[in-house]
Order: sequence, then C-alpha cells, then structure tokens
Amino acid sequence: MITFLPFRYQTSLRLLALLMALQGVPQAEAQVFPPRSNTQSVPVQPGPPPMGQAMPGANQMQPVPGQRPQGMPAPGMQPMVQPPQVATPLLKTIPLALLLGGDLSKSFVQLTNLRGQVDSNFTIGRSLAGRFTVPPYVHEASNGSRVFVHANGLSNPPVVKSEGKELHLEFHLPALQFKTYYRDYSPEGDQAVGDTVGENAIIDIFILPTTNQQGFPTYQAVRAGFRGTLKPQDKCTYWFDVIFPINICDVSKKYLDTLGNAIETGVREALSHPQTRNQFDQIVWQYLRSDLLIQAGINPMSPAQIRVIEASFHGTDYVVKYLPR
Repeated sequence: MITFLPFRYQTSLRLLALLMALQGVPQAEAQVFPPRSNTQSVPVQPGPPPMGQAMPGANQMQPVPGQRPQGMPAPGMQPMVQPPQVATPLLKTIPLALLLGGDLSKSFVQLTNLRGQVDSNFTIGRSLAGRFTVPPYVHEASNGSRVFVHANGLSNPPVVKSEGKELHLEFHLPALQFKTYYRDYSPEGDQAVGDTVGENAIIDIFILPTTNQQGFPTYQAVRAGFRGTLKPQDKCTYWFDVIFPINICDVSKKYLDTLGNAIETGVREALSHPQTRNQFDQIVWQYLRSDLLIQAGINPMSPAQIRVIEASFHGTDYVVKYLPR
C-alpha cells in the first residue's frame, strides 16, 4: 500500500536535503600508519642489565659518536712524551778508594790469635771484608819446655795512597802485644815469663784493580805484608831450672819475622775467595750505577740502567764512558 504525503511535506523534505548538502556533514577520517620496518632510525641507549649481571667494562662500551677517546690530548694540548734519551756518551773518572768505600774511617785490621787461629780479620770500606789465619809462635826451650807467643792488636783507619797501578792501604797498629805462656796455658805459665810489645807496627795491603768483561771495576790481585820492631823491654832473660835461660825478646823478634808471611798469605787467600769477589762486584756496581745516573740527571731509584761503552783504569782511577738506558 503506497501512502502519498501531502505536497507541503514533500516540499519541506526537499528543502531540508538541499540545506544539508550546502553545509556538509562531518565524516570520520581514516588514520593511515606507515609500513613496519626492521631498522631503527634512532640509536637505542642500553638499559641497565638484569639483576645479578655486571655492568660492561670500559673497554666493552661502544664509543659515543663525537666523543674523544680516553688518553688522547685535547685540541691545542701537547701529548705527554718520555724524556729524551742521552745520545752523547758521558765520561766519568772515579778513584778506586772511592769505589771501595769513600769514607774509609771505619776500615781496620785486627791481628789476634788469643782465642783461635782464625780470629784475625779485616774490613775495607763497604765492599771488602774477611778473616785470615795467624798461628801463634812456639819456641822450643833448651830444657825441653815450650814457650807459646800470641799476638793481639787493632789498627787505626788506613792511610791511603796510590803507588803506580796499585792502591796502597797502610794500617798502623798503635800497640801490638805479644802474650807469652811457659809450658801451658795456666795462670802459672802466664806469669812465668813477661809479655813484650811491638812498636811501629804497620800492615800493608796493596790492591791491583782491573775491569771485567762488562767493563765494571774489580781487582786483579792483592798482596799484603807486615813490618814493625820490638819495643825495648826492661827484662828479657828468664831462668828456669837454674841453668836454662829463655830470652823472651829474641823469641818475640823471631815471631815478628814470621808475621809478615802469615798476614800476606791470609789476606790474599781471604780476598781471593769467590764469595768475597762476588760481594765486592755487586756492592761496587750498585754504587757505580747510582753515581753515573746522577751525573746523567736521572733518578737512581728509577729502573734505568747503564751501558758501558769503554772503561779502563788509569793508575788507580776508573775511567768509564757510558750511556744510560
């Protein structure tokens, strides 16, 4: 069934449609998204690691664009460089006495055999020391008894002088006592004969220096000797068994004649011992290295070393041409 609207209603509807067409009705606009992409245009900053994991170290971090690497100098700054190496060899002359110890005021020779034959000893500077043997003297008396003579004396610091290629050390003994015993080492034997005293007693030690294969100073040979006289005594002759005399002054003089050989042999053997030589080489080289580095303007506490280019002894003076390295 078709219903026809009145004419006025049809006219109103047409006017309403025409008005809506002129004003326009807002319609929903569709939002357009860009297509998905697997690449990121902005770098992603790393986030904190999960619990229980350590942060990456400095050497594992990726450098940030535009950031200056650590250790590179800033623009306009000069980079830190090592001090320049010495190119020209340096020259140094050092007396042997200075290498031995410089201050020899604590050097001495002790000549004694009161407690044992190996009690005699010496100390020279900071690098030489040793013991040597001086046996006592035994005199056979005409009555069949024996007289035992022992030596005891301590020297002053040495008088040092150069004699050609050798360094001469003179050790003066202010008092050299000869302790005597008759028959045995009892109080009666000690009082049976009188003691004697030596004077002008001097122990001479001669050191001949040289250089080893590395050019470092050492010594080639050592010799020693003794000289002195017997001080005049108030009494020299002691009688035993009425008719058997013992002249203790003559006995002491004979002992003086044998001391030179004993001291020379003992000192030479002590200084020729490998342990004594090694100790000398090590101590002298430590002093020499420090002295040469100081001359080059380098702290001796640094790990710098010395390269010896040429070295020799002129008399008793050590002359070395070297480069620090």
